[in-house]
Amino acid sequence: MWEHIVQRQTGILNFTAELNEAIGRTRIAVFGCGGNGAVLDHLVRTGFQHFHIVDTDTVEASNLNRLPFFPDAVGLPKVQAWKQHLQRINPACEVHTHRAEIGRHQQALVREIVGDVDLIALEMSGFEGNFVVARIAAQAGVPMVIGPGTANCWVVSSFEHRGGATLEGIGGFDTEDQPLEDLDYQALRPQFAGLHGFPGRHERLAPGVGAAVRAAEIPPRSAKIFIAMVNAAQCWELVKNTAVLHGLPLEGTQVIAFPVMQMFDPWRGAAFYYDASTGRVGIPDWFSGEIDWRDAPDGSATPDVFPEKD
Repeated sequence: MWEHIVQRQTGILNFTAELNEAIGRTRIAVFGCGGNGAVLDHLVRTGFQHFHIVDTDTVEASNLNRLPFFPDAVGLPKVQAWKQHLQRINPACEVHTHRAEIGRHQQALVREIVGDVDLIALEMSGFEGNFVVARIAAQAGVPMVIGPGTANCWVVSSFEHRGGATLEGIGGFDTEDQPLEDLDYQALRPQFAGLHGFPGRHERLAPGVGAAVRAAEIPPRSAKIFIAMVNAAQCWELVKNTAVLHGLPLEGTQVIAFPVMQMFDPWRGAAFYYDASTGRVGIPDWFSGEIDWRDAPDGSATPDVFPEKD
């Protein structure tokens, strides 16, 4: 089945037989199997077939607006539903499921998973879990791809962890020497959220909705048409990271390294880059390839985009 899955993409720029083969043997951990975690559907249809998937939730009826399941999956653990889905597409898929809520007390599990994979897709909405996985991934030197699904646009970046570059270091948290179990996550939340407060984010919600999400009165807002953009962005970024990991050339593209994030705003129909460390916006020139970096408009960032509970 795998050969049939990759057959049609062979011949697209960069999708050589060598890259397809590398995709087929690359091991990926997906932390969070909700809307962002629907990257799994893209990954398996691109030829990835070795997965660790982590989530604590069950499938709800409201999840069917963005997950590729049917009503009979409602009530199943998400990791179980995803394993069934992946193996229906490619029965040869190797899928390790972990039903767990990731946080400061699951460091041993995270280290075990990270130690068995080549790449990580960070898809959780909870702040503490994201922070814990980011620390452990950096320590292990395993590349990690992010893309906030509730941004309702194409948004993606990679942590390559080269030269000691980490989320904590780039974000200026001054926490890298502190044990994860001792951190005050509530106090760190606004600073972490500010890294993802790119221009236009708050404009994509109706008045009052953002405040309700941040107060955990309602879950984050999401729709398939926008979640699918993030899923595609992350899958493509994971493909590029796969090429780099296996020493294969990339023609006409490159890995997007954090703090730079690649964006496409479907409301404005505009593509741009955002530097999370400076808050500057980069406007690419399609003809020359040059990027015009500008200061972002005042008040464009969202103060806190991570609710307490998804």
